Amino acid sequence: MCQRVPLTPVQLTSGIFNDVLASLRESHSNGGAVLAAFRISSDDCFDWYASRNRLLEDSILVSLLSRPEVRLALPELMIPSEADLIVNPPPCPIGAQVFSMESPFLFDGRLAQCLHSGGAYWHKRGDGKEEKQLALHFCEAAFDLRFSEIQFYVSYNAWTRWFYNVAWDWTSILFDRNLRTLWILAVTDTD
Repeated sequence: MCQRVPLTPVQLTSGIFNDVLASLRESHSNGGAVLAAFRISSDDCFDWYASRNRLLEDSILVSLLSRPEVRLALPELMIPSEADLIVNPPPCPIGAQVFSMESPFLFDGRLAQCLHSGGAYWHKRGDGKEEKQLALHFCEAAFDLRFSEIQFYVSYNAWTRWFYNVAWDWTSILFDRNLRTLWILAVTDTD
């Protein structure tokens, strides 16, 4: 099912996405940040899992992440193909349960914290108000602050070789049930 459901890259036209990426890349200067979004077409089987907040079951999320469309849109993330996983597994294999589900109401706070705290050599500035506002603007542009219609999955593990497998690895995946959009935001850094 995960290989047949149509997955279409979404053009990220709002400037806020560039602003967030620029801030994350500045504060994680030895690593980086990537962002992409995909529209998932209607599919009875996928919709059954998504409507029940069960994308972690039966490797649904992992299968979507390893799709060619996702790997092509995020080449720097170095997501392995299924064949690559067998030959050269990453430090924390994507097939392992590396993602967990969190309340979508926490996403803006996690993003604000990442923007404010930064990476290995980032020195916090201010009280975090600017970062919190930037995170909320991101959420407004991405899903119009409809937190109750979002599924939020997070990982702090190095599930690809792009990550440095230290304290600054963070991946957030959002699925907007209303707009059928899958968002992938990944950040890493090292000292």
